[in-house]
Amino acid sequence: MKLADLPQAVLDDLCQEQQWRLDIDPGFDSKHEFWMAWHHFLKLPEESYFPRDEDSLAEFLTVEGRFVLLPVPRSHHTDIHPIRVIPSADQQTLTLFLQDAYHRDWFTQASDARYGFLAIADRYQKFGCDFYLASYYHFSYFVGRDYEAAVEILTQTLERRAE
Repeated sequence: MKLADLPQAVLDDLCQEQQWRLDIDPGFDSKHEFWMAWHHFLKLPEESYFPRDEDSLAEFLTVEGRFVLLPVPRSHHTDIHPIRVIPSADQQTLTLFLQDAYHRDWFTQASDARYGFLAIADRYQKFGCDFYLASYYHFSYFVGRDYEAAVEILTQTLERRAE
């Protein structure tokens, strides 16, 4: 599934701020969390303070066979790895622990794998579409088995970067 393939009715629906808001904490050096409207991730603005292109927009990720829309630029996708995915019993909500090693200066050694993100995505089933849409995306620290899995993934990523 691609963002460009969504019916205009879906994009219009997702851009309604009062219905589809996103609680976000971009992490690392961010000072606080805030909410954003999904339209910031779905369409390029007519005017902007800084240059933006299609790679700065969101795009679907496929996670364990499910289409998930996260508030992450598509340029990050090759660096995003699911650490743990927890579906609700009714399959209407996904809780995801993700590692996003896109910012290479933050991920230079395996122990940096402790930095990750927690996302909560609700199922969107309208206009003939079926996918998960994040309503919560926060910086998180991995511990225990999640940290061990993240270290293994980041170690492989660092080895590929060294080649």
